[in-house]
Amino acid sequence: MAKPRPVTGIDPARRVRPNARKILATRIDEIYQYDGLVANPANITDLHNMRIAFKRLRYLLEIFEAAFGVDLEPFLDHVKSMQDLLGDIHDCDVQVPMLEAHLAWLERQEAISVERMLTGARRTRNPEDQSVALERFRSRLEAARRTDERPGIHTLIAMRRAQRIALYTQFTNAWRRLKHERFRQRLEHALGIR
Repeated sequence: MAKPRPVTGIDPARRVRPNARKILATRIDEIYQYDGLVANPANITDLHNMRIAFKRLRYLLEIFEAAFGVDLEPFLDHVKSMQDLLGDIHDCDVQVPMLEAHLAWLERQEAISVERMLTGARRTRNPEDQSVALERFRSRLEAARRTDERPGIHTLIAMRRAQRIALYTQFTNAWRRLKHERFRQRLEHALGIR
């Protein structure tokens, strides 16, 4: 997670509003530093860091709202919406690798079980014992196939990937709309920044 940029020029002897403007201006800049980076859906870290930047801005707007004589709720709604959208994208980015790792673990467990069975069968010299061991293995394998969770996990992975694509499209559309509607300029104007 990207660390917040330091805020310069804070004067504890001044009133809240001038200091709040400096803090908020820095946090708004943090969001827009990701503008070109999040144009690539593979920039998972930048998308997550942008979400954190939106989160910081949201909480600061909520804290400092009373210091400004304007209704910041419409701006807060947009900030919350972007934070939530980026959070949903991040959930997909975290869950898909976890599910893939679980599939790999299941494959390793199955390979270990097969190796144990084969090792046991090699030790048995009596063909009848081998036949019984093989039939027992087939029975356990068939029972395991009936309870195999892998098809469900593959389906879930596919669903989360498709959801991620749809969420990213929503995000890019919302981000373009905010830029087109001059969200930054309107927010800075409402806060008296610049």
